[in-house]
Amino acid sequence: MASRREPFALYLDTSALVKLFVAETGSAKVRALAGGRAGADILLASRLGYTEASVSLARMVHLGRLPAALLARHLGALERYWDESIETVDLSEDVLRGAQQLAQQFPLRTYDAIHLSSAREAQRMLRGRFAGELRFLAFDEGLNRAARALGFSVPL
Repeated sequence: MASRREPFALYLDTSALVKLFVAETGSAKVRALAGGRAGADILLASRLGYTEASVSLARMVHLGRLPAALLARHLGALERYWDESIETVDLSEDVLRGAQQLAQQFPLRTYDAIHLSSAREAQRMLRGRFAGELRFLAFDEGLNRAARALGFSVPL
């Protein structure tokens, strides 16, 4: 008899989100955590992540890492995936204030502090309607250390 996995939600920072659309180191791990039978029950990301991911894809074209002919396809895939699969965490005053406070506690860059504050907001959003844990997925070790210090499970 197969054992039932524990339900979990997954917060994706931009580095994780981009790996869903471009083959990079860690892409297979992100895809497994984000989808399929063993994947997350709920995916969440900051509204900032959509803009950052779009900019990252365009920057890859400028740097020669992605053919310009594929940019529209990748941006379309990002938009569809976002609309169909991601629960958005808004950039509220609370999230931005939380980012300021987190930056005093940990050596974070601005956008990393916003993502970590957004993950804390995602926990509040899920409270009372989802019993599983919220995991935090990023590909920056400093950000992951801060997330672990705040009690997030980091599946890397």
